[in-house]
Amino acid sequence: MTRKPSYSVICGLAAVFVLAAAPAWAQDIMFMRDTPYTHFTKEDRGMFDAAMQEALDKNADGESRAWSNSATTASGELKPVESFERKGQKCRKLYIANKAKGRSASGEYNFCKQASGKWTLAN
Repeated sequence: MTRKPSYSVICGLAAVFVLAAAPAWAQDIMFMRDTPYTHFTKEDRGMFDAAMQEALDKNADGESRAWSNSATTASGELKPVESFERKGQKCRKLYIANKAKGRSASGEYNFCKQASGKWTLAN
């Protein structure tokens, strides 16, 4: 069963990359305002990113990894769904579900491992 990502999840993932690239103006983008990721603190983002990288590196397909920040109550679940290869790169489909400040969103996204060892969002 393939889950279709919701609009808020897509916006949340876009926020991950936009906020990292241009934090000064990205926080003012209206359509991303209500996604869980945009309500994460710096500590939440660090915890989420570390859990995501670890899930992609170490979890078997179907094995969940949870993360949570007791200080902010932000939390999430990460579960690799499928492993595959694309253009010689190791790739994985990852189910992501996050909650923060009364918002929740979930969806599946493809990530590929870069030569640096970091997993990045793939089309």
